[in-house]
Amino acid sequence: MMQETHYDFTAFERLKSKKTLLVCDSAFDLLGITFPGKYVRFSGFTSNPRYEDIIAGVDVLKNNECGFIVAVGGGSSIDAAKGIKHYSNADIPVMAVPTTSGTGSEATHFAAIYKNGEKHSIADERLLPEIVILQPDALKTLPVYQKKCTMLDALSQAIESWWSKKATIESIEYSHKAIKLILEYMESYLRNEDEGNKKMLIASNFSGKAINITTTTAPHAMSYKLTSLYGLPHGHAAALCLPKVWRYMKGFDEIARAIGGQNCDEAVSIFEELLEHLDISPPENASVSDLDVLTNSVNQQRLENNPALLSKDTIRGLYAQILEVG
Repeated sequence: MMQETHYDFTAFERLKSKKTLLVCDSAFDLLGITFPGKYVRFSGFTSNPRYEDIIAGVDVLKNNECGFIVAVGGGSSIDAAKGIKHYSNADIPVMAVPTTSGTGSEATHFAAIYKNGEKHSIADERLLPEIVILQPDALKTLPVYQKKCTMLDALSQAIESWWSKKATIESIEYSHKAIKLILEYMESYLRNEDEGNKKMLIASNFSGKAINITTTTAPHAMSYKLTSLYGLPHGHAAALCLPKVWRYMKGFDEIARAIGGQNCDEAVSIFEELLEHLDISPPENASVSDLDVLTNSVNQQRLENNPALLSKDTIRGLYAQILEVG
């Protein structure tokens, strides 16, 4: 399916004659958006949308006979909107307006839903939003730490997609473009400049397009429990895992050159220096006793896409390095 991409809110005009389900988080109230036409707002979901939240959204959609879904917010808002479309079985379009530059959820046909405390991934080609608005002003109100974490999520996704077993010529091109833009415009983005924000939104979108083809690999698979156990934002957790996994696997010099190194060792050093520059560090409350819990949490199916086999002992050792314990 072809996806329309816009860089302003003119695409909202087509909502005038529709009754819309607006799926949004609190960021919507800070954007000063004048929403056209009739709409019903749904914000009853957590940062990790639960199945119960999604079903509540389905009820709102059906009870109000909405003919359009618009998601405004981060990955959680967009995933919630996708989940509502999926579980409603409604053949209605989705418009996505990301307010973070990290998940790239607006460019994928996946959604993450939590059921009974476990993460479930929905994959359905119909969940790719038909319309995307990449508006730089949407990033203006983000705290700096959140901007760092979402940027690192996009960077990690681009690197993982590139070395994925499912990588294609197209996905590698998206990854390369994402990495180039992130590194070139990082400082402008962190200064909250319009140009930096615009380029980071585009980079995140490219990153999303890449993982839409390949999905992610070991660093992301290992990051989820770090997030739930220590309360780390997803991008922070994924970025801690990536250099340790890369150093273990070795290789991928082409990716290394895209980052500014000549080989794996140089690229990993550059990545770790970036984390130090951004003040992204391991959680202070980690202990050796956490290692077994973390190791057993990794879904082996999520590792099948990784280019190198990781045994449980290897994963445990990598977590010890990531957390600097043991």
